[in-house]
Amino acid sequence: MAPPLTTCFVIQLTGLLPAFQVGDFGLSRIKRNTLVSGGVRGTLPWMAPELLNGSSSRVSEKVDVFSFGIALWELLTGEEPYANMHCGAIIGGIVSNTLRPQLPKRCDPQWKRLMEECWSPDPAARPSFTEITNRLRDMSLALQKKRHTPAASR
Repeated sequence: MAPPLTTCFVIQLTGLLPAFQVGDFGLSRIKRNTLVSGGVRGTLPWMAPELLNGSSSRVSEKVDVFSFGIALWELLTGEEPYANMHCGAIIGGIVSNTLRPQLPKRCDPQWKRLMEECWSPDPAARPSFTEITNRLRDMSLALQKKRHTPAASR
């Protein structure tokens, strides 16, 4: 059996509801905490603090989960994270755990909690992609039920 892969993610917006797919673009590495050699690799706003502060040079599912949390925020807001900030400020804020994207007040509490868990400074506290998938599915089902409930019974 082939070893599991660290994943890339695709969020496909089709129809009324987003379709979340976790997949591989051929850029992933074997999921056994692969070493990232040759310096830091990634795109700053989406990089987990442990990669930026040097406490880990290993690619793991939890590193990808951090990035996925940032992508969820992008879906919610339609904005680029930290768009007007200098690279040094972004690195410093992420590493010191004082910088995360600002959540709009209209944010659903379950969506907010999921994003914040994905952004946890402790990689062990971040959910797995299996858990994320299950939670997104549950949120989608709850939304579908809410949309199909007559207004008088809400």
